Amino acid sequence: MKKLSFKQRILFVLLSGIPYGIVLMLLNYLFDLYTIKSVLYQTLLFTILFGIGFPFVMEKLVPKMLSKLKTPEMEEDENIIYEDGANLFSGTWVAVGGKLFLTNKRLIFSPHKYNFQKGETSIDLSEITEISKRKTSRIVDNGLRVVTKDNAKYDLVLNDRDEWLKQLKK
Repeated sequence: MKKLSFKQRILFVLLSGIPYGIVLMLLNYLFDLYTIKSVLYQTLLFTILFGIGFPFVMEKLVPKMLSKLKTPEMEEDENIIYEDGANLFSGTWVAVGGKLFLTNKRLIFSPHKYNFQKGETSIDLSEITEISKRKTSRIVDNGLRVVTKDNAKYDLVLNDRDEWLKQLKK
């Protein structure tokens, strides 16, 4: 799994901590539940724990989850060229975690067992018309959009987007 840069960690901290603090202040205002001092302490604690702790925990857990995924069933003359952890967006906001496989014939997304979506997504390489870079949440440069001949769009979040682009263009 690719580690977050310092800049990405700071953005993650801010984008998780500030909304949390705003919600706490709204609750304080509406229900008079907290003091301002309490809200500031909770926001700071949440920001530190979630902004620093969550990426650290994910760096430890994700490789273990991905190692348990089975290799997808393939045709007789099909072989894996490249594979790595990925998320596939199904709909606008729902990201399904799993592993992406590039074979000499297909792009296959296999979700891990902790998702609601259980089936594999398979895209024939001959059906792909466009591959473009995209940003996740308009911030992090780690996404790809794959468009097929029937205008189906698959948005992926990848650990090493540039390596995937290189492998796909081969």
